[in-house]
Amino acid sequence: MSIPDVPFAQVHYRSSLARLVGAGVLLAGACHRAPPPPIPVPEVQTVLAPPAALSPWTGTLASALRAAESGRFPEAERILTDFSLEHAGTGDGAESDFWRALLKTDPANRAVTPRESMALYDSYLSGGSALPRYAEAMILRRVVESMDSTRALLATVRASASAREKTRDEEIRRLNDEVDRTTAELERIKRRLIPKP
Repeated sequence: MSIPDVPFAQVHYRSSLARLVGAGVLLAGACHRAPPPPIPVPEVQTVLAPPAALSPWTGTLASALRAAESGRFPEAERILTDFSLEHAGTGDGAESDFWRALLKTDPANRAVTPRESMALYDSYLSGGSALPRYAEAMILRRVVESMDSTRALLATVRASASAREKTRDEEIRRLNDEVDRTTAELERIKRRLIPKP
């Protein structure tokens, strides 16, 4: 069996055509790729964080206020002072200092002088204007200072009035004594002038 004689141009043409078709298939495959497989998402386990520890400040303030409302101001002062020392340098510690000053401002707290109250406000205010109650403390300190000045002025006026009253009372007493002496003298004169029978 003999191989048919195929002209070279035909073979070359078929070979070129086959290469072109192959290149087209490859090119079409490259342009029309299947989408990549989805990236697997790892399963996320939700881990609950432990609840934030509650600040003991709320309970401390409540205890101090209960003591103050019952008139036990020294106990309220002790509660707040202990907390302030344990939490020095914290926001809650500063808040405790503010409330100490405020309870010393309470007119029902008769054992405290305005000077003590002002000293506590000064201590709080020394922490700087970034403190949460700085403006309130500044205003309250001025109120206490003004009340103290008014109280001192009133004491001076009362002392002056008392001194005037004492002087007046002494003058009245002296005049009464003088009237009594004069009356007694008149009675003696009157008895001497009465004719004897």
